[in-house]
Amino acid sequence: MRRRVMSNARELCQWKCPSRPRIFYRKEKLRGACWEYEIAGGWITVPSPCGDERSILRHEFRFYRPRETTIRTPYGDQTVRRTAAEQWFFPDRWFSLLRFTTADDHTVGYYVNFSHPLRELRVNYYRDIDLELDLWLDTDGTMTELDRDEFEDEIACQRLSPDWAREVHTAAESVIAAVNHCVDAHGPDVECTRDPVFGIPEFILRA
Repeated sequence: MRRRVMSNARELCQWKCPSRPRIFYRKEKLRGACWEYEIAGGWITVPSPCGDERSILRHEFRFYRPRETTIRTPYGDQTVRRTAAEQWFFPDRWFSLLRFTTADDHTVGYYVNFSHPLRELRVNYYRDIDLELDLWLDTDGTMTELDRDEFEDEIACQRLSPDWAREVHTAAESVIAAVNHCVDAHGPDVECTRDPVFGIPEFILRA
């Protein structure tokens, strides 16, 4: 176990190293819009709770204008300022994950964006396709589905194929089941099962 953690720490240093390759990402919408940015991070290899290893593209950024938001805590609702985020992209899953944070790196909540798996268009240039349905997760495990109407509209307009829609439904069921597993096993606090090196939560590695 000690060798595994040290190996992960070396990998963490590699993607922070100034000599790392520049990686770019392109997000596409079904209606044709898109935007691109450079990844502030890189590829990491993370052990999963299922015993295998996952290759994940990690990104981080700060918001130009922090905003106040309300979070759920064991002591009631609390107002905090959302200032930054971590993002993880998966080449083998129909979602990506955002962790919104405060200035002192406390988690505001998680945002699961259901999307086509990450694909490499050319060397160090990746893209995915936003498939509209989203899931908000409070740190106590409370889940809120978002943008169901937009998802259904894309199906009705035939911009979202039935095959892709089924993949999204399957991915959503998997994420919900993984969150419920973690809450049942560890209590209403998804933060307590984050990977100690990379900080990625267990539920998304189980999904």
